[in-house]
Amino acid sequence: MKLSPREKRASNALLNGPIMRENLDAIAGCSNGPELVAGLRRKGLSVPCARVERYDKDGNACYPGLYSFTAEDKQIVRDWMKGAG
Repeated sequence: MKLSPREKRASNALLNGPIMRENLDAIAGCSNGPELVAGLRRKGLSVPCARVERYDKDGNACYPGLYSFTAEDKQIVRDWMKGAG
C-alpha cells in the first residue's frame, strides 16, 4: 500500500502507542488530523478514536480524540512498510 509522507509519519508514531489529535497534527505535519486518519481508514485500517476528558484554558471540559492502532492495524502497517522496501 502506498502511503503519503504524512501517513507514514502518522503510522510510525501510532505504531508506538496512542496519540492525541493535536500531537498527531504536529507529528504528521498537517493541520487536519481527523482527515489524515480518515484517509488511513479508507485504506482499510480501523484507527479507533477514544474521546478523553480534558480541560481547556478556561477550565471547561472538552473531549479531544486519542487515536490508536488496533493489533490488526499494527500488523497491516508493518506489512505495508516491509513492502515499501
